Amino acid sequence: CQSSYLHSLTHYSTASETTLIWGIPLKYLSLIILVVQNSALILVMRYTRASVPEDQLYLASTAVVMSEVMKALACIALLFFAPPPGKRTFKRLTRNLNRELIVQWRETLKLSIPAGLYLIQNNLQYLAVSNLDAATFQVTYQLKIITTAFFSVIILRRSLNKLKWIAITLLTIGIALVVLPRNATLSTFGSFLSQTTLSDDRSDDMDDAVDSVGNQSNLKGYVAVLLACFLSGLAGVYFEKILKSPVVKPQPKYTRFESVGDKELGEDSNSRKSSVELDEEDPVSGMEDDGVPQSAQVWVRNIQMSLFSLLFGLVFVVGIQDGRKVATDGFFAHYNILTWVVISIQAIGGLIVALVVKYADNILKGFATSISIILSMLVSVWLFNFVISGPFVLGAALVIFATRLYG
Repeated sequence: CQSSYLHSLTHYSTASETTLIWGIPLKYLSLIILVVQNSALILVMRYTRASVPEDQLYLASTAVVMSEVMKALACIALLFFAPPPGKRTFKRLTRNLNRELIVQWRETLKLSIPAGLYLIQNNLQYLAVSNLDAATFQVTYQLKIITTAFFSVIILRRSLNKLKWIAITLLTIGIALVVLPRNATLSTFGSFLSQTTLSDDRSDDMDDAVDSVGNQSNLKGYVAVLLACFLSGLAGVYFEKILKSPVVKPQPKYTRFESVGDKELGEDSNSRKSSVELDEEDPVSGMEDDGVPQSAQVWVRNIQMSLFSLLFGLVFVVGIQDGRKVATDGFFAHYNILTWVVISIQAIGGLIVALVVKYADNILKGFATSISIILSMLVSVWLFNFVISGPFVLGAALVIFATRLYG
């Protein structure tokens, strides 16, 4: 029974990867949508943060928490509509959530690891920004692309040939050039190789490129950003492993008489069937026990992840970082329609990332994110008078070439 189930699961996973929507494989459609979503998020978020005075800004920490709430609610709704129309009931949904989140608590607990890793990574970014100039941080942080590929090979046993490694390296260099501040030059790109800070006698034109506030220990900054890259790759690949791991179907719970024959029990077959607690409803329909389709497991995983992200975010980010501001001004201080647009786009992005990781992989997600950064900056030329620099053109060319080379 177990082997037949695993066979059907393997067959379903293969079919899912070749599913066509509007004539486009789901793998590539999810990547295209991720590019559009990321580009929109960068532009709208920049507008909402740059168009108002600093004392009127909404708290980014509360916005992140609300995006997790919205993502969890969206996943619950998707989980409700996952079964066939005749089996969609709130009782069934409640039973599914209880089983997936509480009864199978060990599976839920697995998602605490990537949630915790992401939390530590975010704090390391703050530490790195406080000890490195902006250009050096943004360039060095792109090493997360390489760490993601490294953990994909180590944890997922993914095979990458030399050509793909060259493409990943070129992508890292290209996106590092793209995200350099506007007034930075190519010489700034190599500044992270040295352990000296920029001197104070630089011209004022470099003020936008270099943030000298808090640059007290370059060594501490480099250690922080490298650890952040390490944790970013580990968390992303670990989440991918959980999403792509086959869900072990619970075996039917038999009574203590299960190994005794009908004759020994003195019962007919119907009586014996009643003494067996069967949770399986339809083994042919491709459903999980109690009616959760295999394709809906991605939403279950997102709900589990959101629970821990909410817990960590409320306690360690909102509570510790912005607790006083929340107590004074309120949780939703300075929220407006555009704020909720940003939160919605972030929530949608979380769902899209899950699909990309499920049907593609974290490496391709890195390529899609890099392309979205380039698109958002090109649109910024029109919206925010962004000036295209030499490093940007070179970096964009490298990203496009690397994407083509990776295939």
